[in-house]
Amino acid sequence: MAPKMACAAGTPAELSDEDPVPSDDELQSQSTADEIEENDRTLGDVELVDFYHGNEDGDDGHGDDGDDNGDGDDGDTALLRLKEAALRQQPAGPGPLSAAAAASRKHVSLVTNTALMLQTETSDAALLQIEANELLSETRVSYSEGSGVQAVLGRMKDALMSMPVHQVSMSIAKGFIEELGGSAEDSLTIHPPADVTIVGSYAAHAVARPDATMDVAIQLPNCLLVPKAHLNHRYHIVRAVYLVAVAQYLREVSYSLFGEQCIEAHHGDPTRPVLVLQPPKAEGYRLRLLPSIALSTFALLRLAPDRNGVRAHCKTVAGKAAAVDGSGFQEVPELNQRQQVLEPTPHYNAAILEEMLLLVHAARLQSVLSTSARLADGLLLLKVWARQHGLMTTRPRAVAIAAAPGGSVPSTPVTSASTGFGSAAGGCLDGCILAMLVMLLVEKNKMASSMTAIQVFRAALQLLADGPSWSKGMSLSRQVDGLEGKLQHCAPPAMQVFKANFQVVFLDFTGWLNVAAYMTRGSLAHAQLVARRTLDLLTAPADPDEAFAAVFLTTANPAAAFDYHWRIRLPAGALWPVVKAGDGAKGRQQLGEKNSELTAPPGEAEGFSFGGILFRDQMLWRQQEAEIEKIVRQALSDRAKVVRVQQRPLPMLPPEALSRGMLPWMAISQSRTALDVANTDAKDAVAASNTSLVSSSVWVGAILDPLLACRLVDIGPSADDGPVAARFRRFWGERAELRRWQDGKITETAVWEVAPHIRHIIPDIILHHVVKRHLPPESNVAGAAGCLDWALCSRASPPGADLTAMRAAEAAVDKLTKQLRTLDRLALKVVGVQPLSAVARGTAPLPPQPHPLAGGSMAAMVGHAGGGPAGGWVIPRCLDPLEVLVTLENSGRWPDDPTAFCKMKAALGIQLANSLSSSYGHHVVTSEEAVDVLMDGFAFRLVLYSGRDESMLARASAGAAVVASTESSLGSGALGPEESPLLLSWHHGLVSLVAGSNSAFAPAARLAARWVAAHMMSNHLSHQTIELLVAAAFSGAGSPAAPPPGSRITGFLRFLQLLSRWPWSLKPLVVDPAGEMKEADRRLISARFEAQKAAGEAPPMYVCTPRDRESRHWTRKGPSSSALQRLTVLAARSATLLQLQLPTSTCGISSSKWCNTSADILDPSSLSGLASEWQGLFATPAVDFDAFLLLRKEALPHVDMAILPTTHAQSSRPPHGNGAHHPYRPRCIKGLHEEDVMDAAVALAALLLPPGAAVWDLLYGGGVGCGVSVAQQSDAPATGPDALSYALEDVGPVEPPPKRARAFLTCFPDKVVVAKGAAKLQPELLIGFDPVGRLVSELSIHFGHLATFCVDGLGGRLVGVRWRPDAFLPLPLRLNSAHTALPLLLTDAAVTGNGAEGAKKRGMGEVQGLCVPNVFAVLQESKEMGLGLVEDWLIPPSDVKARASW
Repeated sequence: MAPKMACAAGTPAELSDEDPVPSDDELQSQSTADEIEENDRTLGDVELVDFYHGNEDGDDGHGDDGDDNGDGDDGDTALLRLKEAALRQQPAGPGPLSAAAAASRKHVSLVTNTALMLQTETSDAALLQIEANELLSETRVSYSEGSGVQAVLGRMKDALMSMPVHQVSMSIAKGFIEELGGSAEDSLTIHPPADVTIVGSYAAHAVARPDATMDVAIQLPNCLLVPKAHLNHRYHIVRAVYLVAVAQYLREVSYSLFGEQCIEAHHGDPTRPVLVLQPPKAEGYRLRLLPSIALSTFALLRLAPDRNGVRAHCKTVAGKAAAVDGSGFQEVPELNQRQQVLEPTPHYNAAILEEMLLLVHAARLQSVLSTSARLADGLLLLKVWARQHGLMTTRPRAVAIAAAPGGSVPSTPVTSASTGFGSAAGGCLDGCILAMLVMLLVEKNKMASSMTAIQVFRAALQLLADGPSWSKGMSLSRQVDGLEGKLQHCAPPAMQVFKANFQVVFLDFTGWLNVAAYMTRGSLAHAQLVARRTLDLLTAPADPDEAFAAVFLTTANPAAAFDYHWRIRLPAGALWPVVKAGDGAKGRQQLGEKNSELTAPPGEAEGFSFGGILFRDQMLWRQQEAEIEKIVRQALSDRAKVVRVQQRPLPMLPPEALSRGMLPWMAISQSRTALDVANTDAKDAVAASNTSLVSSSVWVGAILDPLLACRLVDIGPSADDGPVAARFRRFWGERAELRRWQDGKITETAVWEVAPHIRHIIPDIILHHVVKRHLPPESNVAGAAGCLDWALCSRASPPGADLTAMRAAEAAVDKLTKQLRTLDRLALKVVGVQPLSAVARGTAPLPPQPHPLAGGSMAAMVGHAGGGPAGGWVIPRCLDPLEVLVTLENSGRWPDDPTAFCKMKAALGIQLANSLSSSYGHHVVTSEEAVDVLMDGFAFRLVLYSGRDESMLARASAGAAVVASTESSLGSGALGPEESPLLLSWHHGLVSLVAGSNSAFAPAARLAARWVAAHMMSNHLSHQTIELLVAAAFSGAGSPAAPPPGSRITGFLRFLQLLSRWPWSLKPLVVDPAGEMKEADRRLISARFEAQKAAGEAPPMYVCTPRDRESRHWTRKGPSSSALQRLTVLAARSATLLQLQLPTSTCGISSSKWCNTSADILDPSSLSGLASEWQGLFATPAVDFDAFLLLRKEALPHVDMAILPTTHAQSSRPPHGNGAHHPYRPRCIKGLHEEDVMDAAVALAALLLPPGAAVWDLLYGGGVGCGVSVAQQSDAPATGPDALSYALEDVGPVEPPPKRARAFLTCFPDKVVVAKGAAKLQPELLIGFDPVGRLVSELSIHFGHLATFCVDGLGGRLVGVRWRPDAFLPLPLRLNSAHTALPLLLTDAAVTGNGAEGAKKRGMGEVQGLCVPNVFAVLQESKEMGLGLVEDWLIPPSDVKARASW
């Protein structure tokens, strides 16, 4: 029989087990076989003895999943070599001569990108390099001879090389073998390994702490493998048995020396277990034993990406298969006129080829990194950067491993919400890919000896961020010099073959192995996006310290790294995706076609294979993740910049676990005991594990374009493009429709018609549609985009009323602007009108609704505020004004005296008001303090501004008397003299700039303001400060190198992280989204901050803007140090809770927050489900306060804005209709008991509220929707209530206030509305009246030296009182506080001395005693001050509580 020709590109070859025809490699002369084997041994032998002497270093090869770092040598030899290469215009490192160097003989520089070298002259680059050197010193490990890890390694090599030849039963890995279709009845003869070699990071001096791992390659003896062992997982069976035998032997030799043992899946592949040792004397290192094989073990062509290695991985087609060069398939003779077409197994082949080339890569990488120490340093920085940004797996900090033989099965490692991606970052970069990038950097002539480590790092990032090169396929130049045999004589497949079988291609220097075989397009896109963001930060950074911290020191979290999060749950037992033919095969199902057959093949239905592993190229888990990522990416199209599936990590188990099955099975069975697992029948265990495994959830994260994420229409291909249009219709199904555009073009479209206030959930709706169409039946998707929408609406307003109100206010402002500009009977004309209110920029947490007495619709007031007669009008009493800046034309006749200036401007305001009233009929309220205009349902407060306001403000602030006389005359009453109208205008422009560039900013700022108010800090943090903090979070402050947030939840989370992580006492926060300030300006701000801090004049929260560089306006009066400390603690707790709520790798323990059906997603009420977990974000601990002032509900202007607990809201909120889901009711998913949800809620509430109840529990009773009583949550002392509680028990029922103090500010009383009518109530409307704010201000003036007062400015009924620590120090009696003082009785010893004699000389009958505040008198006085507003005061029961630190 003639030998077969080499397969064409992309052609999967047919090779049966009984095929006697040799491949092209086997036709080589048999006389060279011994020479090839000798070369393989020579290349693989990196002897330990030579390594100890510093002669050899291994490669950062394919055993590198998460460890790395190094240092290298830049000796005299390397420098001479670089100089000689420069003179010859040749590359310094290995590799061919680059085209640039060969073409340009005039230049002597080796580096083509000279921008990296020029940065060495700048101070920024020097500072970055200093910080990088400090980081490298903390990251490097010691490689000194005679260390503990090398001693352990030497003992282990001696033990393995002297291992006796013995027989072992293959039943030691019985479950593993049977799941791969093998038989465990035979035995295997164990021989000593052919070689034991250090590879990976340690050999290359590139281990990065804290993940210190030494990779050791154990080369299997050739006698264990037959020539066809690469087929049908035979090699995987042999390596698993050999690995378990090695583990048993090392345990017998010395368990105390080699320590604990566990098995982990290499690259997340359960068919490739590796042995991990944790020697106690290895100085914190763990040893990872990687099986490897000789280079001549298998024919290279048989391991090409277009060849088949799993014979069951095929497809049956009817009729005769096409020719090899026609369809890309070989035909296999078979009966019944049906053909079996073998599909390629690229990942299966790459895994075997990786272990064949392990030692070759180790030697190559060692030779490259040894040329310069900067290469190793740059590799270290790359690894630190990749780990921090979730692009590289990190070893779990707490991994439970069986402590001794026969120990119990450890628990599955879980990635913490606060520690980044952890082991769930698989499928992206690893040490091998980063090392190959450094090698490519050297090969492309972009490396010189004068480059620093940070420049090497940046050059490597530029290669990583080069999108066109990756789309074409990245590769190193083929260099096989000295590698005689197969690598030298066999031509590798073409690049098109690799691109047809892998999502990402990065070929090594042999041309055979794709080192990025496990990467997906989504993970590559994520890495490139972060790389580009990192390069932007490091290129001329405005603040080098902040840029360095964002790149290397800040850990990315999955919850904050992505804008949208989805959890896709597949039904139990669904073997999806079904096995399909390769990309080039005819008859392949299109992506848009509905899969009708989702059942297992006949052999698999019997449960003898793990998730169809015998019929697949990859594990079922990984194929599901890849297919889901592909579907989501196609569904989101250009909306998404990145779509990435978080790889589900596999557990680390003892070696004995292989006898019971593969790693995922044992992970699912963690709920059982080890004894139960051992006694379970094999087939039953397979079936149960298979069902549990496939029903697990897949987490998908996406980074969206903020400008395209909420697009209503997806435009497809033209209707004339038949095949493309057909694919579009198959993918979208009933959503696809033809649409004619204004230009006459007809295209396929997918339209998403939703209400304007829920446009941000369009990506969730898209995912729900494609999941129901393309995934197995009963699959569901859960999104989190609308889980906090309930916090942005009032209880008395329908969904979407906030957006409607803001749009109405915007239209009213435009109308008022036109009217003001047309006024002509004025002394000074109006030349400009600009809104200043937060409503105008969309950041008001709860914008005011159109008021009927101000020109709004009366229909909107039906049932408003939860009161009023049935069907009657409920008219609010108070109306919040919207500030508008009115700029007058310049004039030289303004008076110079500040008082006269204010009087003149007040007169102009009255003239302006009269003109508006006479010309347009608006109701205008004029006073010396403000001009309020009522129109279209809103009250606009006009702030007049002229060119001399700034100079007058400077004069007014010069003297206290002048300030007192003009404080209420500059603009609106809400503005202080230090807040000039021009500054407010600048602030409005800064916030509007950020809001205009990112649609997620305004909702995130509203959530932040709502959070501050819910935690009763409204009087400590102004709304302008909140806006600046959110703007800083969107500008990247305090976050890793990631793009700005693209969703409201992600923006809110980054605000919490910034507030909790920023070092407020060490550096100022500069908010400069437009980049106006240069480095010199920032240095000047830092110098002023240090000077003010040294003088004790710096505010605790130092926030600067381009127009406020000394933090004089927004944070000068607050928050105080104690308030800021409380804010940071609460922000840290809320951020942790929010990270746990978003679907991480564990997907949470409670699913009450997820929508599961189409009706749930499209129903606005379902988006407002106030699950107790989400409610906990806005619940503040009651133990933070010592006392409370309870306010009258009728006296609060906006009581309907407050957030109520679930139980109370259910009874107070009117229903949305018959059978409609209540928006404030906790929701549970199908299959999850209510008891489980309650337990989860209690656990999450305990995280946020240790150790007492929430504040609202004092008002409404009960836990946070968890059924927990107040007594259980208030942390009552075991000995009973204390003296203060006893005093409260004697208080009688609360009496109503006097009639003169019975203010009704929530709404007009019903009797008044009926008697007078709505039209006559307009003069009684209170504009801008804030009784709670005035009360807190008065309390702070009178008792600020004793306590700190906190209030919820959005309808809260409690004023929190926190006593100051120094308030109860004994002090002399003062007349102004005598009525709230408690005298102390002095002993006889205290009255003796000079003080007593002096008192007697002054004629005092007795010594004047000391006193302390009487808290009861203080609280009673506070109640009297707020007569009519304060209903009562109360003190929660307390003893010695663990209070939150302020």
